[in-house]
Amino acid sequence: MTLTAHWRSIPMPPNIARLPRNTAGRPVPRNTPWHEPASSGGQLAVRSSVELGEHVVCPCEPGRGTAAFGDQCPPRQRELMSQRLCGICGRAIKATSRLVFIGGPNATFYIEPPVHPRCAAYALMVCPTLAAAEDVELTIARTYSLRERRMTGVSAEYTLIYDLFPYGDPAARRRGPLDFYLAFPENAYRIAAKEWLAGHAPTL
Repeated sequence: MTLTAHWRSIPMPPNIARLPRNTAGRPVPRNTPWHEPASSGGQLAVRSSVELGEHVVCPCEPGRGTAAFGDQCPPRQRELMSQRLCGICGRAIKATSRLVFIGGPNATFYIEPPVHPRCAAYALMVCPTLAAAEDVELTIARTYSLRERRMTGVSAEYTLIYDLFPYGDPAARRRGPLDFYLAFPENAYRIAAKEWLAGHAPTL
């Protein structure tokens, strides 16, 4: 999440203020990977475990190196998704609370973890990509289900092929490396981001 030029004038929620900062002093979302020089060996790799089968791992540490805004750290993304943690501040979203998914129009699933409404409001105001886009849509729900995205092959054009599997399905562990969980909101409603900010977002 690179920030708009006026980001310092926007009140920062306390949970976001606790996040690690980049060299410009900007808070870095919890799901963002941190890249170190190539010589440090900080690269994605595939490991295997009884619980997940083959899965993508990332040795990055929040606050160490350079924040790769716009990317996601696979193990932290999976942790956030499976434990109902906010993808921005990293704190728990109560089971009784609404949560927000930020995406494009008519999205049916999300690779970005859910976020608190207040964290969503802050992101929509300070992220230049989100602030400038006209078609950002929010999906607001209380619950969601997960599916596993696994790499199952390579096409003739040498691009990776992905398939979706039920969350926690033991049979899926033999089908290919797991990189991310995908979230499917349940009993949700949609609203344009600008409309939500104008009349429904919590106060920062």
